[in-house]
Amino acid sequence: MAKKVLIVDDEEDVRTYLGSLLKNNGYEISIAEDGEEAFLKVGEFHPDLITLDIIMPNQSGVGFYRRLKKSEEFKHIPVIVVSGVTAYKDFFAKDRGGLPKPEEFVEKPFSTENLLGKVQTYLK
Repeated sequence: MAKKVLIVDDEEDVRTYLGSLLKNNGYEISIAEDGEEAFLKVGEFHPDLITLDIIMPNQSGVGFYRRLKKSEEFKHIPVIVVSGVTAYKDFFAKDRGGLPKPEEFVEKPFSTENLLGKVQTYLK
């Protein structure tokens, strides 16, 4: 049974690229365009891992992350932040009201091997 990855990004090119990369490496994927849609997909799809962009419409990646990590049902899901906004790396590194920091922060543009290696680390 394939491990499931939820890709959360508002950029269609990034969603398409990540989706192809992960599918080609044996993962089942689902896609969300913002934090609101992502939270619905978490409940429906039950991902084993989430890749998360930060700057998105409707609900940002930060808002989604807070909501996810406060949920007893979903807080265990590992999150790899994939963002071009490096200032958020510092945001997530600090204590934010008891929220754990994400498992990884990958800066866009990213190395395919680097990102895939991080995904594989958490989905053994």
